[in-house]
Amino acid sequence: MALCVEKKWAVNKMNMFNAYVSRIKANMHMIIAMSPLGGAFIERNRKFPSMINCSTIDWFSEWPEEALLGVGRGQILQAGVDLGDDLNGCVEMFKVIHQSVEAESIEFLEVLNRTNYVTPTSFLE
Repeated sequence: MALCVEKKWAVNKMNMFNAYVSRIKANMHMIIAMSPLGGAFIERNRKFPSMINCSTIDWFSEWPEEALLGVGRGQILQAGVDLGDDLNGCVEMFKVIHQSVEAESIEFLEVLNRTNYVTPTSFLE
């Protein structure tokens, strides 16, 4: 009702609904997360071009070292694998492998002009 008064609209159901819709439009934010791998991503972009044209795309950058170590350790502990004294070395190996794949993906792009995505899902797998 405040918006109706502010815009000097008559207070009725239609104007109240229009004020509600304009507030929703002004304040609605959506996050849609999709993997760029495979044909499904390309197909969705073809079917719904406004997903690209009317959106802000935030490509995630590399994971920080602390995140790789923390997630790797958490996955091993959650799986119930008892590595004893080798836990830290195994977690460090996960981190090194993931970072080396990221580095090779950059070279892969430069040499072959093909993109290889290194996603959090690939790290977890």
